[in-house]
This record gives sequence, C-alpha cells and structure tokens, in this order.
Amino acid sequence: MKRYMILPLLLVLFVSFSAQADHHKGKNWNWWENEKITSKLDLTDDQKTQLNDIATKYEPAMTEAREDFMAKKAAFKDAKTNKETSSADVIKAFDVMWDSKYKMKRIKLDRGLEMRDVLTQEQLTTLKETKEARKDKMMKKYKKHHKEMKEKAPQ
Repeated sequence: MKRYMILPLLLVLFVSFSAQADHHKGKNWNWWENEKITSKLDLTDDQKTQLNDIATKYEPAMTEAREDFMAKKAAFKDAKTNKETSSADVIKAFDVMWDSKYKMKRIKLDRGLEMRDVLTQEQLTTLKETKEARKDKMMKKYKKHHKEMKEKAPQ
C-alpha cells in the first residue's frame, strides 16, 4: 500500500519542478528568437541571420560573465552573513560583485549595439515599443501576484 502512496507524491513533485522550470523560462528573454516579435519587426532573412550570428558570438562571454557574477554574489552573501568577516572584506566582496555585474551588463550593451546596427530606425522604434509593452505587462502581472500573496498571507 505504501508503494502506491509514493507514486502520486513523486508525480506531484515532478509536476511542481516542471512548473518551476517553466516559470523561469522568460528570465533571459531573447527577442530575436521570438517569432511574434521578429515578424512584427518584419525582419528579413538576412537580418535574422545577422542577429543570430551576433547572439552566438556573444553567448560564451555572456555565460561566463553571468556565472562569474553569480559566484561573486554568493561570495558576497556569505561574507555578509559571516560574523568572522571584517566590514572591510564585506565591502570589498560587494565591490567585486558589482564590478562583475558591470562586466555582464557591458557585454549585453555591446551585443545590443551590434544588433542595433542591423535594424532600421522603424524596426528599432517598434522593438522599443514592444519591449516597453512587455515590461508593463510583466509589472502588472507581478503586482497582481504580489497583491494576491499579501491577501493570502495570515494576518
């Protein structure tokens, strides 16, 4: 009987982990891979190829910078919560973390500038409007979720 109880539990765990993974899919949103957006921008095949080539070129540097930032962030958190770590060392870990964040953002900027050169002014304007609309939608979704969580929380 106990074996039969484990199966539904495992199924629930599997489904919840799958949902968790789907929830974070949009975290690294690559607009140039989104068919709706590329068709809205009316990109030519040549532009799509150029954009993908640029993204591919920058991906190793982005991955490395992201991993470096995450490691530096973890080191900062450890330093901050360790009573043995001096204030000067916590500040240094903080500065190192933000330096690595800057490097990651700089790579993203360089990639974006190269991609910008591929697009027409009209496409850039449409892309800007699309990104702003997505940001607004995500903020509304976040605020709604946050409000629901507050209402569910015990008083």
